[in-house]
Amino acid sequence: MPKMYGWVREVVPESKADRAGLQPGDLIRTINGHLVRDLVDYRFYSAEEELTISFARQEHEQEVHIAKTFDENLGVLFGEEPAPFIRQCANKCVFCFIKGLPERFAPQPGLAHGMRASLYIKDDDYRYSFLFGNFITLTNLKERDWQRLDEQKLTPLYVSVHTTDPELRRRMVDGPRAGEIIEHIQRLGSMHLTCHTQLVLCPTINDGPHLDSSIRELAELRPIVESISVVPVGLTKYNNMLKTEDLPPLRHYTREEAEVIVDQVEHYQRHFAADNADGGKGAYVEAERNGADIASGVGEPFAYLSDEWYYLTKREFPSAKHYGSYAQIENGVGMTRYLIDQWARTKQRLPTSLPNPRRVTLVTGTMALPVIRELAEDMSKVERLEVQILPVVNQFFGAEVTVAGLLCGHDVLAALEENQNLGDLVLLPRVMLNNEGVRFLDDLTVDEFKQRVPVQVEFVRNAQETIEAIRLLGVSDTVDALSSS
Repeated sequence: MPKMYGWVREVVPESKADRAGLQPGDLIRTINGHLVRDLVDYRFYSAEEELTISFARQEHEQEVHIAKTFDENLGVLFGEEPAPFIRQCANKCVFCFIKGLPERFAPQPGLAHGMRASLYIKDDDYRYSFLFGNFITLTNLKERDWQRLDEQKLTPLYVSVHTTDPELRRRMVDGPRAGEIIEHIQRLGSMHLTCHTQLVLCPTINDGPHLDSSIRELAELRPIVESISVVPVGLTKYNNMLKTEDLPPLRHYTREEAEVIVDQVEHYQRHFAADNADGGKGAYVEAERNGADIASGVGEPFAYLSDEWYYLTKREFPSAKHYGSYAQIENGVGMTRYLIDQWARTKQRLPTSLPNPRRVTLVTGTMALPVIRELAEDMSKVERLEVQILPVVNQFFGAEVTVAGLLCGHDVLAALEENQNLGDLVLLPRVMLNNEGVRFLDDLTVDEFKQRVPVQVEFVRNAQETIEAIRLLGVSDTVDALSSS
């Protein structure tokens, strides 16, 4: 039996769907005669004001009519993935994340089996790009996909470009129609769709003059292209075992090389910031003609450096104004600045003191250590609160992998077990876990993790949750004192 989308998991009480009689277990088949193939279809067709919904209940076909305001939520929650099938990637990118993983069922030290199963899904699905900001290559779109993009106006999309040089992109991406990226983006524009793009840079492959050309050519496609993110290639020890054909060996950037990249991109940022403030391409074109830089204007820079470049070069992070709407924050662009500013706004909510002495351990990856130290200094101003930082070296993927989001549960456990005094509370970044917040990359569950840590463990998403966890330490002390009196 083919997989179908539309199984209703929950109906919000008193919602439009509830009042119309929809129930958990119903299978929504069509809305206004349109087949519901996935979450994108459901959101698009249910936006209308007059709806006729056909559904199956215990193999009996039924129909309800609902009148609502435009875009009003029906109150239906689905109990499945956003699509019954995810579009698999047919490319063979030289730096593919999947190549940086061990084989799915290869035995690993301390692990019953390989990594979390979802990590091995090599997706290149435009629906997930629209819904969640996943990056796609635009190489696997069939004509019916282009038609659907046009009909449903799925915008913006997030596109991995890497280079605008057709031949180099064919070699790097090694996929069908990889060299047609400019034509594909132009076609998006003809449908009044936009995209955010990324350039994953590999030393001596697509940087240098290729980076110049890519930024310039993508700039000519504004406003179809809304932004460019420049990201350094991320490699694990498993990538280092691979050979690249017809390309230089893959490796990480040195600090000196990163300095060159930052200077190169900042040159364009000054152009684009002034260009945007000027309201058009005139300032940029004039500067190119004169061969001169433009002082930073008030506009957004269009081309952005991911946070790794600033950590690697030890340069100061730009202001929030630089990042504008943080359109590529999930790609690591502005994430650190957002945290710094968020902490500055909320740290006054820290308690001035705790009723009893308490010790908190902050777990982090090695890259973010300088910023976490600044947060810890503020926390240490709370009377009777001692704060220690535990940076975890990534043993599983290799020490050069420094972000917290790629730390495996067993590596974190090993670091915690080596520490002789974890105190009363261990705080870990929520980004270590999957979307549901139940598993690490290495399939270790949160419940299994907590069973092996002798103190309280909390996973926090942001500054507010961090401060709330510390405040609750004081609350628990007060409750204990009242209950014992």
